[in-house]
This record gives sequence, C-alpha cells and structure tokens, in this order.
Amino acid sequence: MRDQADQTAKTAKKDAHVIASFLSAFNRADAGVMGTLFREDALVNDQLRDFWGRPAIEAWISEEVISDNLRIKVLQTFEHYCVSTVVGAVTGTFDASGLPDPLILNLHFSIFDGQIARLFILLDRQADTSPDVRGRRQKIA
Repeated sequence: MRDQADQTAKTAKKDAHVIASFLSAFNRADAGVMGTLFREDALVNDQLRDFWGRPAIEAWISEEVISDNLRIKVLQTFEHYCVSTVVGAVTGTFDASGLPDPLILNLHFSIFDGQIARLFILLDRQADTSPDVRGRRQKIA
C-alpha cells in the first residue's frame, strides 16, 4: 500500500513539473519548449476546436499563442480524477471584442508518461453569461 502511495506522489510531482514547464514556456513565448511537452499523438481542444498531433499543436502554438502574445496569470490549480486544471487570467494582443474582461480560462491537462496527452482550454463562464461570448465565428464554406 505504501509503495502505491509513493508512486502516486511521484507521478503527481512529475505531472506538476510538466504543467509548470508548459506555463513557464507559455509566458516566455517559447514555442519550442511548449511543443516538446506534448506527446506525438496529443490533442489540444481550444474552445471546442481540435488540434490533433504534435505538428498541428505546434502550428496552434505559433499561430494562436505566440502571434497573439498570450500570457497567463495563474489564479488557481486543482486536480480532479487525474485531470489537472489551471484557472488563469489571459492577456495578449488578440481581438477581445465580445470577451469578458478579465478573460479567465480553464486549462485542463491530462499527462501520460511525463508528457501532455490532452489539453482542453475552455472559457470560465459564470452561470448568468450568454451561451456564446466568443467574438470570432468560423465561416462555413
């Protein structure tokens, strides 16, 4: 029983290190480090848009994190059923039309073998906000 508790503690510490490395690289705009923290077959879901695999994730990092000068101030962290959540205030040079101020996002991390397997990013909305607060809408071709 003690061995299992020790292993769980080691895994939690390693997972926290991966997430801390991601957040540090995010705030330094270090796309190279951010990309290496993801598994080859990882999934990023950013506001209900899927980016599968490291090449797509690296493009997402470049086009949406780096180019918009995103930074995050961590407000809260917690774990629930092996998913680590970071709640943070995000700033940058993106078009904030229609977005709440401050912009608070929930980053839900799933770590597998020391790398990010899944990252889901969702707007932290209060119950009384409208269902669609995003300023951008995707065009249907």
